[in-house]
Amino acid sequence: MLNFIVNIRSGNGLGSKNLNRIIAYCNKNNIENTINITNYPGHAIKIAKELSERGAQTIIAVGGDGTFHEVLNGIPSFEHTSLGFIPSGRGNDFARSMGIPLDPIQALNIIERGKTKNLDYIQIGDKRCLNIAGTGLDTDVLKRVAGRPSKITYLKSLLYCVRHFEPYDIDVTLPGEEKTSYKAIIVGICNGTQFGGGLRLSPRSIVDDGLLELIIIQMPKGSILPILLKFLRGKHLGLPITKCIQCEEVTIHPQGGRPVQLDGEIYENTDLTCKVVKGGLKTFEI
Repeated sequence: MLNFIVNIRSGNGLGSKNLNRIIAYCNKNNIENTINITNYPGHAIKIAKELSERGAQTIIAVGGDGTFHEVLNGIPSFEHTSLGFIPSGRGNDFARSMGIPLDPIQALNIIERGKTKNLDYIQIGDKRCLNIAGTGLDTDVLKRVAGRPSKITYLKSLLYCVRHFEPYDIDVTLPGEEKTSYKAIIVGICNGTQFGGGLRLSPRSIVDDGLLELIIIQMPKGSILPILLKFLRGKHLGLPITKCIQCEEVTIHPQGGRPVQLDGEIYENTDLTCKVVKGGLKTFEI
């Protein structure tokens, strides 16, 4: 039995189009399934929890990274449940970094084969993060594009926020080390490689190596525009203002109550007390 949790509004309607293709494919091939449509923010968490409690062995998230984030957080345990992904969002950053096909039937074929593997995820308090958690310029951009998928792109919002950006004061604490403070443009705790529709914040990240990549881009002395251009080209790792630290856990405290993002979802008044959960997610091998 395949249990689909579908955000039909994701990707400016792509979720709905993909669902029609999925239903037609399942009907043609006599694949037993349930279709569960999300109706409000957080609904996928509730559906995933209910399906898990009823013994669902395969749950498939159909949507963007936000839908994936909710379904990940709704499944209490992956001991008997596998999570599949059918990308249907605007950016599909996790899917792209993993090599999951953007064609819904090709993605479904991977799940049909039934060969599972284990991936890491990030535990942050009582929440899980699949791809990248962070704070800084990216959260300003995400707040600006929220609810306006057809009116403003991530890149346009990024350029706007650069012109109005004030650096984030953050404290970073690693195990066995004293707290260090930074004035930062972006801070990312990365399990995956990219966010923002293809911005490769952490190209060295590997989702099953048991490690997180902490990326801190500090505020330069001059204009941040040249830094932004290097960042857009993935050339930021070699800059003196960029720190790259491999770790298993870290705490990021944004001063002044600044928001944070987990898989592109905004959370207010939250410290990023992050720990990698090695092999904690059971999914399907590509």
